[in-house]
Amino acid sequence: MSEFRLLERVARWESGMERHGAAGASLLIDSVIAHLRCILNTRQGSVPLDPQFGVPDFTNLAGGLSAGSVRDIEVAIRQVILRYEPRLGAPQVTLRADPGDPMSLRFDVDGRLEVDGQEIPLQLSTIVGSNGKVSVPDHALRR
Repeated sequence: MSEFRLLERVARWESGMERHGAAGASLLIDSVIAHLRCILNTRQGSVPLDPQFGVPDFTNLAGGLSAGSVRDIEVAIRQVILRYEPRLGAPQVTLRADPGDPMSLRFDVDGRLEVDGQEIPLQLSTIVGSNGKVSVPDHALRR
């Protein structure tokens, strides 16, 4: 059950689902993806309880992307994952060029999840659109 965040465990308990037992890799992956989607689409400063929660406003970088600003986005995404999604171990964020879509930035997020004492490599492809919204797919690649 440790694969789930606290509020997910409470919701499962309230709905009558089992409180104990292994959730398995697919449930853990779904939970991590849902949480990353929430974190990466929250702007820093918009959560009164924790002003550091979320990512900086990436729309300020639109049109003037240089190697330095892309690196700043990589660092910002990695830092927020390290701080707010500890289930994803050793996260690495790298820009993936997409000449077919010059108005958005694609980043690969690589990391490891631990399930039942085993590490599962995980890779997600995220897209930062021209509006600053970050999309995280519903599926992840296991290497």
